[in-house]
Amino acid sequence: MNRKGIVRKATLTAFAVALGFAGTAPALAASAGTPIHTTADLNGDGTPEDVVSWQAGRGDQVVSAIVNGRRTSIHLPADGRVGILPPRVADLNGDGRAELLVATSFGADTTTFSVLHFDGRKLSRVVGADHRPFSVAEGGGTAAHLGYMCMAPGGDRLFVTVVSSADDVALPADEITYTGTRTIYALRDGALRVLEEDAFAGRPTSDTITMVYAPSCV
Repeated sequence: MNRKGIVRKATLTAFAVALGFAGTAPALAASAGTPIHTTADLNGDGTPEDVVSWQAGRGDQVVSAIVNGRRTSIHLPADGRVGILPPRVADLNGDGRAELLVATSFGADTTTFSVLHFDGRKLSRVVGADHRPFSVAEGGGTAAHLGYMCMAPGGDRLFVTVVSSADDVALPADEITYTGTRTIYALRDGALRVLEEDAFAGRPTSDTITMVYAPSCV
């Protein structure tokens, strides 16, 4: 999974969504106290670790793993209404060490994720260019188009997010266009570096600039 050499610029935009409205519980959400097991190669040694997550209380979840013979755990926000989901396993820069995207809130067809990495000693949150914990949103229904993908234009994997809102939600769904920003990032040592930011207007979701595809980061 190792890839070397970034050729093109890229950008990072931290996006936090205020989800103050009711959402529908995802089908695979686990109830409070029920552990969820996920496998991920956190240290890049070729052997996946067993990652265990559970809801520790209303509004609180724990993600834990034994890496290099030592247990590391981290607390993250949780949506107390719906339980928790298994972390998504990704490799956002292609270095062979997995990142974890952990769902922290749900609402209005939108899921917000925190991003974790193993920093050599412990599980830590990936930070954005502002040095604050980074979050990425996915979904949005018809009112917004939100998501992420990965690409490797010069051999090194880059992380891309799209944040946009509908220009006119009264149109038929297949005619709605979106205005927003695509940002491309490079991830190194747990920090996302802004390489490029592209504003767009009046683009359909079929346009290449609005493209998002989470499985491309696996």
